[in-house]
Amino acid sequence: MFGLTNCANGKKLQEEPPVPLQEAYYTTWTGGVKGAPSGFTLFIPAETDSEVKLDSVYFRGRSAVLQKSEAKPDLYLAYFKIPSEEKPRDVIMHIDPKKEYGNKPPQLPEKIPFELEEGEAVVKYTRNGKEKYFRITGIKKKDSTNVEIKKPENIRH
Repeated sequence: MFGLTNCANGKKLQEEPPVPLQEAYYTTWTGGVKGAPSGFTLFIPAETDSEVKLDSVYFRGRSAVLQKSEAKPDLYLAYFKIPSEEKPRDVIMHIDPKKEYGNKPPQLPEKIPFELEEGEAVVKYTRNGKEKYFRITGIKKKDSTNVEIKKPENIRH
């Protein structure tokens, strides 16, 4: 049964990651002002391999592009932005459908091609031009104060 669920979406998961990994973790963040977006950042410490390129990741029902950290070459980051829902959208409801022209449809969350448990992610990578996938488990949330900040000089106290 498990094999059928992985093959049904056309994306076969590899049993082992293509490069050695350390413990992955994530932190949450907020925009700091009313109406600003919030989100979370996924950190994946992985050894660099010239044949393997970590491309993107599926985590907590969303997908994001993986980027190499400028400060640490063996650290990949994925930024997940959650738009603010505090600002209500103006919706025109009228008996004449022409008057409703311009209403924007609601944004539905993206359907990811994998079923993930809490603390799991699937990473898409390429090796020799072929796309492959592997699963990471045991991802824990860390407090933002314990994580190195990208540009600490931009923080005002």
